[in-house]
Amino acid sequence: MFETVTGKIISGNLLFAGCCVVYLIWWSVAFRPGYSAAMSIKGGLFLLTAILGVMGLARIIQGCSGADGGLRYMFIIAAGAAIYIVLLLLTNLLMHRQVTTELMLIVFWACMQICALNALYGEATIGKVAFAVMAAIVVAAAAAGMICYLKYYDLPPMTAFYDGMVPLILFAVVMIGEAVYLLLR
Repeated sequence: MFETVTGKIISGNLLFAGCCVVYLIWWSVAFRPGYSAAMSIKGGLFLLTAILGVMGLARIIQGCSGADGGLRYMFIIAAGAAIYIVLLLLTNLLMHRQVTTELMLIVFWACMQICALNALYGEATIGKVAFAVMAAIVVAAAAAGMICYLKYYDLPPMTAFYDGMVPLILFAVVMIGEAVYLLLR
């Protein structure tokens, strides 16, 4: 089952959700105000986060590359790149928000998820309504992540610490929800 387009996307989503969970643990030991973990713990968790993220991305790419139909992925990727550039300029130049990798990760995640949904739609695994609902959920989660990104430096330290967790939790829930939906349909 996990060698089909759908199976590869399900396993990719679950690996990426695992990446989010480990990222949350890393965030908890690396950025909790008043707490400092050993560098070996932080480094090991960060490495595991990267490994799970790359594995999840690889599985989703494998799923997308095996799909028939749907939009050309270059259109989705180009739109994601354009959105990133616009958000980068708006947040940095107009809002004076320090640029961090989280902006890229939010846009990258949403783009990856839209590509995966496109593949599922192209394979007729999901219909128009399911595609529209799931895409709206992805966009809403990314928008919530952007709000957290924009507010982070304006919050007191402990509130900012929790604010930084919200996108990771949302993204993991979305990916697990998609996987469960696909497994149960």
